[in-house]
Amino acid sequence: MQFPEFENKVVLVTGATGNIGTALCKGFDRNSAIVYQTDIRETDRPHFIPGDISDQSFIAGLVERIMNEQGHIDVLVNNAGICPRTPFFDIRLDEWQKVLSVNLTSMFLLSQACMNVMLAQQSGSIISLASLAGQVGGIAVGAHYSATKAAIECMTKTLARNGAQANVRANAVAPGIIDSALTDQATPGQRENFTKTIPLGRLGRVDEVAGPVLFLASDLASYITGFTVDINGGLRM
Repeated sequence: MQFPEFENKVVLVTGATGNIGTALCKGFDRNSAIVYQTDIRETDRPHFIPGDISDQSFIAGLVERIMNEQGHIDVLVNNAGICPRTPFFDIRLDEWQKVLSVNLTSMFLLSQACMNVMLAQQSGSIISLASLAGQVGGIAVGAHYSATKAAIECMTKTLARNGAQANVRANAVAPGIIDSALTDQATPGQRENFTKTIPLGRLGRVDEVAGPVLFLASDLASYITGFTVDINGGLRM
């Protein structure tokens, strides 16, 4: 599906070099958006700005640079995150704090900064990546990861309430088991077991995450805010 309304819209995607981040950037780019991308891992893509989004000073500089170059920010996609699989009793405080900083604090700080821009321009859309793990608890992932993803769903509702009067919408997507770098770490036996639990009988594709994000950012979703779209093949109904 094409979204002509994205032409010349400014989109900021975090975690841009990962599998899902790359699919998101390509999707917006195909629809003629101006896609700013950031990640701690560097790439030579256009409008790519490397940095640590858990660093408040980097976020301030990032938003300031985009505003200086374009004058507006229309869509923010909070996609960045890390997913250690450390067992619950083995999680150290420094690891706990690192996961919360990258996954949740960065989402809060960047959403806050972009929301101020969007409130002033009386339009905008923020979409954040939650997870099935945030709804059912960490099974194959760490407790710190699942806790951040649950918090992202709640934070999305707060953003939606704060932005609604200015036509700024906030939504989330909650992917289940997606065929990506994270599942590449699983053994063939583990992947087979994952597949057996999914009613649709397969892992999700990254484009099946990117598609709903583009929809939520589009005019087709202009009456949707504070909502989380589950993308899990029926694993949780």
